[in-house]
Amino acid sequence: MKAILLFTALIFVFQLNAQTNKKNLLPFKSAIVEYVYEGNTTGTQNLYIDNNGWLQCETTQSLTKSFGQKTETNEVKLTRGMDIYQWVPGAHSGTKIHNSIAEELMNDPNFNAEEFGKHTMEQLGFEKTGTESIIGKPCEIYSGMGTKIWIWKGIALKTDVKILGQKTTWTATSVKINESVPSSKFEIPSDVKFEDMGNLDPLEMMNKSMEQQGDEANKQPDSVKINSEEEVPVKSLNELKGFLKKLKTE
Repeated sequence: MKAILLFTALIFVFQLNAQTNKKNLLPFKSAIVEYVYEGNTTGTQNLYIDNNGWLQCETTQSLTKSFGQKTETNEVKLTRGMDIYQWVPGAHSGTKIHNSIAEELMNDPNFNAEEFGKHTMEQLGFEKTGTESIIGKPCEIYSGMGTKIWIWKGIALKTDVKILGQKTTWTATSVKINESVPSSKFEIPSDVKFEDMGNLDPLEMMNKSMEQQGDEANKQPDSVKINSEEEVPVKSLNELKGFLKKLKTE
């Protein structure tokens, strides 16, 4: 599901912006969030959180209809600190990615999460466009790159993605804070061999998501357009790295 790559790349920025200190990524110890998908993608997702956000597990079952093709997704994504593991239940192979950019930022004693979140979202073309409650939780709404995200305390309770005529919305139907989560949700399966995919670069993931959507539509745009007048401000991985270095020296 290409739209999920975009969401994955963005959500860490929101979580950094919501954190109260470097020890806690989220302002609560644990949570269980249930989602439902609508639009080109239908299905469900469960999100399990522990250790103030440093342990997260997403289980997704969905069906995506895009450009005349159907894609079924049944996968687990486990985040342990800066390492992200993904696999299909019952399979014996998966992938591992290390979030080196986030690790570098978090280890910087001068890193300011709030300022980083604000400036990064501005550079990526996002802006705060309002507030709205989702299942009783007051959310801030951020819009940009054909995406609208409703954020509550660092968690996306609703996400609306529109890319090249394809639309997917996933919305939280249940949020349980400081709920006891079984430790088994965060265990790395011993019978799965993980291929190390190297380091995670958020913008690279976003660009890959957009490019794959364009390929499926038999289009080769020079840049990803949100509408006829607006383009994504950051267009290359080097630009993002330069932006991060600038933030660290300001």
